[in-house]
Amino acid sequence: MTTQGQRPVTHGMAEFAIGLDWAGAPAAVRREAVRAWLNWVGCAIGGSRTPAMDAAVRGILAMGAGEIPLLGRRERVDVAGAALLGCLSSSAHTYDDTHLSTITHPTGPVASALLAVAGKLAGVGRPVTGRALLAALAVGMELECRTSCAISESRASLGWYMTGLSGGIGAAAAVGRLLGLPHDRMVSAIGLAAAQACGFRATHGSMAIAYVPGVAARNGVAAAYMAAAGFDCADIAIDGRNGLLQVLTGGHVADAIRHGLGERFEFLSNTYKPYPCGIVIHPTIDACLALAREEGVRPDDIVRVDLRVHPDALDLTWRKLPDTVLDAQVSLFHWAAAALVHGQAGIAQGELVCVQDKTVRALQECMHAVADDSLAGNQASVRVLLKDGRTLERFTDNAIGSLTNPMSDEQLARKFEGLVGPVLGAQAAAGLLRTCSAFEDAEDAACILRQAATAD
Repeated sequence: MTTQGQRPVTHGMAEFAIGLDWAGAPAAVRREAVRAWLNWVGCAIGGSRTPAMDAAVRGILAMGAGEIPLLGRRERVDVAGAALLGCLSSSAHTYDDTHLSTITHPTGPVASALLAVAGKLAGVGRPVTGRALLAALAVGMELECRTSCAISESRASLGWYMTGLSGGIGAAAAVGRLLGLPHDRMVSAIGLAAAQACGFRATHGSMAIAYVPGVAARNGVAAAYMAAAGFDCADIAIDGRNGLLQVLTGGHVADAIRHGLGERFEFLSNTYKPYPCGIVIHPTIDACLALAREEGVRPDDIVRVDLRVHPDALDLTWRKLPDTVLDAQVSLFHWAAAALVHGQAGIAQGELVCVQDKTVRALQECMHAVADDSLAGNQASVRVLLKDGRTLERFTDNAIGSLTNPMSDEQLARKFEGLVGPVLGAQAAAGLLRTCSAFEDAEDAACILRQAATAD
């Protein structure tokens, strides 16, 4: 059973995945695909040397090596492992992008799957151009975001990790486009990815917060290659009886996927993070940084801190006294305290030294947060009571990195250099930035793997 009178939505998804005309796509779509690609490459290299990535690489290599290089590392793994690890690396600092209305991180699963497959195809003399990869990226991100909308609008549990549910579908469609799948094979690829949808938010605060998106990337690659080999899946896997939507939401309505597909692009509502933590924390960070930098508030002068936030901030980042780096990534209280203490909110403020800093911990103790339904997702209020009796307050009305205040190309470039430089060096970072910024002109998308692999 699907919505009465309509064919299964996988057919429309397959037609879009195969038929998107990149040259005729709106300029905003082409521009945003490049920005998403650049942001993802930076995040993947920046996260390539984290403990989570080290452990994941050891685990994958224990099952066997391969021919695909890894961004920012010397090891080589098979194509499925490269897809998983590339996405895991880009998620390791929680610095990846976010589709705000669904809290999906759309680029990671799709981009990492595409780069892994581009590396494999280059190895057999079938290089993928930068233009072809960007077109496939736009396809995958669009279908991922639309699938997330269909799940979210039908009130699925907030405990589901949305990227794990929809990321594999986007990755399968994108890889399927690179492999040249015909309509029936693309339908099966999308269905096979839907059959592997997984992930819940209890993984937050552990290395598995980055594993779930990585699994989506790997599953998408497997789905596309299985479908290419003739392995079938029912076309009702998403909106049919006992399909993805019914299992997650109890319904079959796929209008959010179907309506306007190819005419209106949902992935244009994607955003990029200025801070390496949960997106719902960012309005609070903006307010805390303003108090520290502009008002000169010092932690020793603070008696009490009151946070007023959107309900999602407390639902998703409620950890008040995190003990580990991974807990701190999703702690509203840690980042508010760290921003007030250091006047910064970068990679260093997410490291263990800062997490265990006595001044940061003490400030967390005197913080109180309330959820306010009247606030938008890009708003927050921070009020501090000082020892001299004064009360200072800052209200974030339009957080940096939100849809209404997006990061500029210049800000994305600085973020890229800040992530890549410490891993590959400033000169290599500048070269990669040029390559990613002009990626439509690349004759072989796998050049990124060659530029960003290391010998040590």
